Amino acid sequence: MRQIPLDVSLSEYMTFETFYLGPNKSVVDSLRDEKNQLIWLAGLEGFGKTHLLHALLNSHEHENKKVLYLPMSESQDFTPDILDNLAQYDLVAIDDIENIIGDMTWEEQLLKFYEDLYSTSNKILITANDTPKGLDFLLPDLSSRFNLALIERIRPMNEDEMIKAILIHSKARGFDLPEDSAKYLINRVPRDVSVLVDMIKLLDYESLSMQRKLTIPFIKTVLDIK
Repeated sequence: MRQIPLDVSLSEYMTFETFYLGPNKSVVDSLRDEKNQLIWLAGLEGFGKTHLLHALLNSHEHENKKVLYLPMSESQDFTPDILDNLAQYDLVAIDDIENIIGDMTWEEQLLKFYEDLYSTSNKILITANDTPKGLDFLLPDLSSRFNLALIERIRPMNEDEMIKAILIHSKARGFDLPEDSAKYLINRVPRDVSVLVDMIKLLDYESLSMQRKLTIPFIKTVLDIK
């Protein structure tokens, strides 16, 4: 069972199978290890944090576990009390937590949330652009507790790895993206995993609707690349 407080949705295509391991195999192994209860996943925007968060949520949901997804980039649309009484969930995933660190009301609620779930077997996944030591907490107690987490840092992919990642994702959507087209794509758009996934989604739709192969000229037309 999935619970999401906003008008957002998890992508069925963001799974562990569609994530190119490359330099991050140990990160994926840590996420899939049931013994790890509290995991803090750090990495800059575009490195694939949200993909892995979605992958863990999807894997739990497929096992009929209750999951809660909290995207803190949208925290202005809900209140800190959303963190109340979450022991019913097998997995609580807090995405982009840096957006609420430095806000005393949110930090106090996060500390209560931590204490409430500490004695349970529930899994907590937190993503941020840095490790707990790199964020400016107002509450030292909250910082110290999050520093007890298993902290993993996502490493960026090089060009060849990014191409392989795009090819895996396009194949998961049911179409074959030629390698030369993939190379062209990553050299014309930001090397951000989420941006590239959105591009793949758009190209998939346009190629199906127009019955066109994903050639470089077609990609240039769809994305309006000069």
